[in-house]
Amino acid sequence: MGLKFYILTSESIQALKRHFAPDFSAIPVEQAVVIINTLDANYEREAVEYCREQGIEHHVTVSNGTPARGKNSVMEVFLSSDNDYCVLVDGDDFLTKHGVWMYNHLATTDTPPDAVCLVSQFSYRRYGKGGVIACNPFTLDYDKELSIDLYKEFKNTRAIGHKKAAHFARLHKSYYKNQRKYSEGNEVHCRVTWFSRKAATFKFDESIRIGEDTLHMLRLKHEAIKNGLRFYSTDERPATYVYDECTYGIVARDSKLGTDYGWMDTYLVALGRMKKKGQLHANTLLPELRIHYPSDLAYDDIAIDTSFVHKLPECDFGFPKNATEESVRNAYSFLLKNALLRKREAA
Repeated sequence: MGLKFYILTSESIQALKRHFAPDFSAIPVEQAVVIINTLDANYEREAVEYCREQGIEHHVTVSNGTPARGKNSVMEVFLSSDNDYCVLVDGDDFLTKHGVWMYNHLATTDTPPDAVCLVSQFSYRRYGKGGVIACNPFTLDYDKELSIDLYKEFKNTRAIGHKKAAHFARLHKSYYKNQRKYSEGNEVHCRVTWFSRKAATFKFDESIRIGEDTLHMLRLKHEAIKNGLRFYSTDERPATYVYDECTYGIVARDSKLGTDYGWMDTYLVALGRMKKKGQLHANTLLPELRIHYPSDLAYDDIAIDTSFVHKLPECDFGFPKNATEESVRNAYSFLLKNALLRKREAA
């Protein structure tokens, strides 16, 4: 039955409604599956009532309070269906309309991939008193990060003791070195959004509360390198998926708003287990996804904020980074032709 958008929700009815709002994702109701995985009985009732009112397929699954359990429950519901592909969206985040179009288009291609992960990702974050900024949260200058005296930084700015500052500094160094070695380019974390039924058989590590999706991406990368899983990265210029970090979610709570880095210790231990199993591959990049876009492509406002400029011989031309060379040229020719026609009509 093709593609469905699987929305994992645990606590925010406003965020859940956003996936269907015309000015946000505008996911068609008939293409959505909502997975309600929460420890909050009141929210469970609220989400179920909303889905019933809107005629949205929904499933209540058993939660243990970890994001990994929620994501595993999505994969279980997906595999029990007759759908071919799943786009997984964390309930607090949302897709752009461009993303909804692109993933639907990908499902119609001759050989859709088994998995797709994101690079050059896009996020909204709070700053100051009520302000919001747009940023690329996971694209890092590793050399710069590793050159910072993190012990001094933590000791002076976080008002923590010598022992904890030294511990956090060591964790950061190890974390950044490992992510530079095993992740995609300068991307410290690459979210996997697209799953085939084959890719959905691999489980998220439920012993990890922060970083479980990063470990999962690395496991799928191993399956791609060693066992033929068709796994691609795709550049998020323009964005298909937007992180909403303005909400106080599990990462913010567990890290005490980014002041407690104990989670890195747990993550690095789990990464070490993968290394012992031979599931990590140093300095190896996934192939990049290429999409053949229509010449008259138009994407939504959020995506325009993160567009990409192709350097053509004639001029600089804004079009998706993951477009095929042919579709870039066709789109440029289409716009040029229309511009000439408008000029003649105005003459």
